Amino acid sequence: MPSLVKTLINVVACGAFVLTIGASAYGAEGAPTGAWRTTNNCFLAAFLLNDTGQAEAVYLSGERDPNLVWTWDGSTLRITSMTFPLDRFAGHLANERLEVDYVWHDLDKGQLNRQACTFERFSDGSV
Repeated sequence: MPSLVKTLINVVACGAFVLTIGASAYGAEGAPTGAWRTTNNCFLAAFLLNDTGQAEAVYLSGERDPNLVWTWDGSTLRITSMTFPLDRFAGHLANERLEVDYVWHDLDKGQLNRQACTFERFSDGSV
């Protein structure tokens, strides 16, 4: 029973942290909200950033992740996945494109992969 209590406390603490990150994210001026798609076959094929700090993504494997959170500090976009906690996404706007350092966890091989990805906006609001 004590380990169940510890687990519950950790879950609540993580949830509070995510809410704090989300609250600061969507209020930032110039945040790159909207739909984005890869231009260079990045494993993260497309994602949608909404106005509330939430996001969803589609991967080349066909998997979807509807439970992402994003932050924007005015220069760097960071996307965090609760489904894939080892993934790292940090991007910068350059000439209406996002240039991203992306690390994704290959679950089948148990290894981390690094990609330099480029994304462009697209008008279709669905991911």
